[in-house]
Order: sequence, then structure tokens, then C-alpha cells
Amino acid sequence: MDALKFARGALLACPVLSGDALSAVSDFAYNLGLGALRGSTLRKRINAGDYEAAKVELAKWVRGGGKVLPGLVIRRQAEAALLP
Repeated sequence: MDALKFARGALLACPVLSGDALSAVSDFAYNLGLGALRGSTLRKRINAGDYEAAKVELAKWVRGGGKVLPGLVIRRQAEAALLP
């Protein structure tokens, strides 16, 4: 149920998404929340079709407790790889 909720929310925020890219952004939203996605520059870049800039934006979301977390770096790289 959560996966569907976040996929729907990601699609509402970024209606240009489909397939693997939708999965990647849904995963991002699951981790950080739909509110974070809706208010993000990532969303603006995706909706503008600027996927290279969107990948740069994804790479900024790698901190937890003020520290860069290696697991989040890996996760964001995997998500970026799914964008066109």
C-alpha cells in the first residue's frame, strides 16, 4: 500500500514521469516524504525535462543527522541511474 501511495504522489508532483524514472522518484519520496518532493528543486528540474540537473539535485539529498551517509549516496546514485 505504501508503494502505491508514494507512486501516486510522485506522479501527481511529476506528471512527466513513467517507468523506471517514476520508480526512482517514488523511492525518493518514500524516503524523504511527498512534501519534500513537492517543494524540491528536483521536482522543478524533472518537470522541466532537465534530467541531468535532476541527477545533480538527487545527489544533494545524502545527509542524515548533519552527516553525509554512504548508504544515501549509494541510494541516490541508484535513483539517478534510473532517470533518462
